[in-house]
Amino acid sequence: MYEFILPDIGEGISEALLINWTVNPGDQVAEDQEVATISTDKVDVELPSPRAGTVSELCWKPGDTVQVGSVFMRIETADDSAETPTPAKVKKPKPKAATPEKVEKKPGNIIAAPSTRKLAAEQNIDLSSVSGSGPEGRVLRRDIATTTETKSEAPSGVRIAMAERMAHSVHTLAHTTMNFEVHADGLLALQKRLSPAANAQDLKLSMSVIIAKCVATALTRHPRFNATIDEEAVGLVLHNAVNMGLALASDRGLTVPVLRDVQALTLFALARHLGDTVNKGRDNQLQPADFRDGTFTLTNTGGLETADFLSTRPVINAPQAAILWVSRIKTRPRVVNEQLEAGPVINCSLSFDHRFLDGAEGVAFINDIAELFEIPEQALASE
Repeated sequence: MYEFILPDIGEGISEALLINWTVNPGDQVAEDQEVATISTDKVDVELPSPRAGTVSELCWKPGDTVQVGSVFMRIETADDSAETPTPAKVKKPKPKAATPEKVEKKPGNIIAAPSTRKLAAEQNIDLSSVSGSGPEGRVLRRDIATTTETKSEAPSGVRIAMAERMAHSVHTLAHTTMNFEVHADGLLALQKRLSPAANAQDLKLSMSVIIAKCVATALTRHPRFNATIDEEAVGLVLHNAVNMGLALASDRGLTVPVLRDVQALTLFALARHLGDTVNKGRDNQLQPADFRDGTFTLTNTGGLETADFLSTRPVINAPQAAILWVSRIKTRPRVVNEQLEAGPVINCSLSFDHRFLDGAEGVAFINDIAELFEIPEQALASE
């Protein structure tokens, strides 16, 4: 009898909500055939069978919260020999969120995400008394909030994880922030010139794409900023590939998926990669692997801005050594050739760990970023 152990899908996930089974006891299953859909606080994931055989036992019911490492189901294999359980491969989720099985709502059999159950326990709320507004009566965090007089916000698992990481960063790293502004005429001109060609390839050439390409080029010139911190060795690990984390706002909280080898991508290839990543994040299709191995983070308040943001103090996404914030391009007063005028300006804030990077290095890196923003064609020289 083979025991299928719920695998660790990474990113610190220790439990998952069983949404539905796609097999029943007695069914024949092939290796890699989908058998269930689970939900974590970050993604919905289809689980494939790691063995071919006959389904002997489904150990959990839809709506149950299952701990990683627990026996998930049992499969009678052809030789029926004892085998050592091994983690299953995880398929990418479907484009649309999985639809839970119809489940009778009763105590102990309530569909709710792990973070929702935790919130209910913290507020001493009986989930069986809460009317779920999600699919098939699934209890959502907002349903918990509506049962309290204060209407307190229910933190998602993503927000909790991000809060823990940011707290670690703030209390461990020696944050130093440099604020600067750059004239953005060159960025706007390049976007205007290349957008028709991008549109012809069904691509959106956003300002984020151009900025990311310029920053990646600057990082190749200043590899100490494209680094991760080794706390045990008290030093930096330098990386050749620029794996750029891009901060994205979502209804689950702030996420930072990683765009890999940005320095090696053409501008249009980067535009396609970024567009696909944003769409996956919007549809909750990002996988744990999409958040790993970042070497530098770029955060852009962009379209969120209505006020004039002149600077921020971005928190470093540890174990990375630095992070750059850029504002929306806006027309502001500026001096050109000793004359005051109005023109497009982009404001920026660079934070870095002063234990390993000093002010002179920061100035040199910023000088290159500014030059590339003013003449972004330099970043395309290798294309």
